[in-house]
Amino acid sequence: MRIPGWVFIIFMVFWLGPAMKWMFGGPESKRVRATKQGKLDQRIDAALQERDQVIEDLQHRISELESRLDFAERMLAERKEPAALP
Repeated sequence: MRIPGWVFIIFMVFWLGPAMKWMFGGPESKRVRATKQGKLDQRIDAALQERDQVIEDLQHRISELESRLDFAERMLAERKEPAALP
């Protein structure tokens, strides 16, 4: 049994149309991609702000630790000097 040529053409039209739309996207898919990109940008911005806050907190804690270490070093340095006996 031989398949007529017009069946092949109809099959190609119905198959190639969605395939091309899937590969290259249409105007609707561009809007969807733009929306997804916008949401991704918002999530990235939120993550960066959170990371910056964590870095600021860590810098503050490090400066506090440095001041405590300086104080402890000064206290130990004073303690090592022998007291003068009368």
